[in-house]
Amino acid sequence: MWVFKGLLFLVLLFTLVYFFVTNSGQVVDINFFGKPYLGISIYWVVVICFLVGFATSFILAAFRELKLHNEIRALKRQGATQDREIADLRTLPLKQDTSPGADQLQAGEGSGD
Repeated sequence: MWVFKGLLFLVLLFTLVYFFVTNSGQVVDINFFGKPYLGISIYWVVVICFLVGFATSFILAAFRELKLHNEIRALKRQGATQDREIADLRTLPLKQDTSPGADQLQAGEGSGD
């Protein structure tokens, strides 16, 4: 799998370098929020768009990871609480039956009638 990822990275890198070299003389005019930018090289536009997209996806992924880590932490706490409760239930002493009929049954068993 790592070989496939490495080859894919190299192909994308060579494609990007080829794009930059073949379009090095190309310039574009950009109107960004009402302010014109004239004569900007096309590879700067590509690089800036890539960085903006990368930063946006990184921030969204970081928020998602934080949410998942908080959920995992809460589930671990809940599991630990349930484990403690189970352990407490296992160590509870067994109590004798204290209902009114239980005393008569125990007394009747010892009389031998």
